[in-house]
Amino acid sequence: MKKTILKLSLFICTIFLIFSDQIEDNKKRIQQIDNQVNQNNQKINKNKTEISKAKSTENVTLDQVRKLDKNIAKLQAEYNEAEKRYTEILRQIGVNNENIRKNISEINRDTEIINVNKEDLYKKIKTWDKIRRNREMSASVGSSNSAVQVKMTHDLKILLNKQTDYIQKVEEDKKGVETRKQREESIKSRNQAEAAKVRAARAELESKNRQLNAAKKEKNLLIAQLRGKQKVLNTENKKIEKNNNQLISEKKRLNAQIQAIIQRAIRERELAMQRAAEEKRKQEEAARIRREAEAQRKAGTERQNNDLAGQKSTPSRNTSNTNTASTKKTPAVNVPKGTGNLIMPINGSIVVGYGQQKVAGLKSNGIEIRGSVGQAVKAADSGVVIYAGSLNNLGGVVIIDHGGLVTVYGNLAGVSVSKGSRVNKGQTVGSLGRDQITKQPNLYFETRRGVNIVNPMSYL
Repeated sequence: MKKTILKLSLFICTIFLIFSDQIEDNKKRIQQIDNQVNQNNQKINKNKTEISKAKSTENVTLDQVRKLDKNIAKLQAEYNEAEKRYTEILRQIGVNNENIRKNISEINRDTEIINVNKEDLYKKIKTWDKIRRNREMSASVGSSNSAVQVKMTHDLKILLNKQTDYIQKVEEDKKGVETRKQREESIKSRNQAEAAKVRAARAELESKNRQLNAAKKEKNLLIAQLRGKQKVLNTENKKIEKNNNQLISEKKRLNAQIQAIIQRAIRERELAMQRAAEEKRKQEEAARIRREAEAQRKAGTERQNNDLAGQKSTPSRNTSNTNTASTKKTPAVNVPKGTGNLIMPINGSIVVGYGQQKVAGLKSNGIEIRGSVGQAVKAADSGVVIYAGSLNNLGGVVIIDHGGLVTVYGNLAGVSVSKGSRVNKGQTVGSLGRDQITKQPNLYFETRRGVNIVNPMSYL
């Protein structure tokens, strides 16, 4: 029987060694996946930060462009007003020039009239002077034509007076025209000065407008660059997220393989235990049959001896000490059976519930209990350790079979039991470490009924 137990132990150990290698391979790949996903997430977060900065800069730049548009519109309105004013001034200068031209024409005409009339007046004055001298001479000699001469002198005098009045009137008109001309020239000078100012203002507005449009062009170029950068980063993030989804799917598959391996190990162990129990039963049955046969043999021998003794003449009674053969009980495989009522492996609050999504795309198969680093982790019930080591991103791990119910303890900093060892309820199996993702001192605690994952809260 001892040999059978030894074989069974060796068989179970071999199974777990084989399964441990498979788990270790998957664990390494899962660790690679976790590292890659973490790197991808860091890149995604970095890109999101860059996108946020670019978006913020874009919004600021858009606001600046809107302000530039307002200033450009304001300058354009001022420019249009200046252009309108400049056009009006040029029109007024044109009117001034036309008026001045007309005034000059009138002045020239009046000057010509005055000159002609003056020439005629001079001639008439000479004639009048000649007549006057002749009259004086006639008077001295007693001429008979004195009456005629007097009349001619009177008429000529009247004509000279009219001519003189006309010349004075034309002179006054000429002076008025000269005054108007000077006034028009003064207005023209003012308009020309105003036009120069308007031209300068218009040129300044044009310069500012060009500067604002150049600034707007630069801002629009920056906006286009920022939007292009956001597009590139968003495209890159989509590719990274797609890669993450593929990695998470692979991780799920590998975790499923690990769970299948663990369940297979549990089933193999249960089958081995069943075979051991069956072999023990058969051995005990064979031993019982041997004991019964031996007892029957001894009983037959004793009857024969008694019959022979009765035939002797001297009755004598020989007391024989019958040594009944006793067969030692073959030790059975001692598999502690759990009570089904589990205790909390550590004192603390539950921070992650069963089925809660902790990592994108992955739901927790157990619960997480917040404790402190180095805190003793205890077996939730009596059982046999079927795994002690490390698994994927759970750090140190202990798995205990309680006879149908299996408990898993993860995120251990240290393991104080070994595979195949028997533990009692409340016995320390390791010390608490930190979660490899959150870096918090959270104990991962999982329960399984056969091959099925079950809610630990149903047993605590």
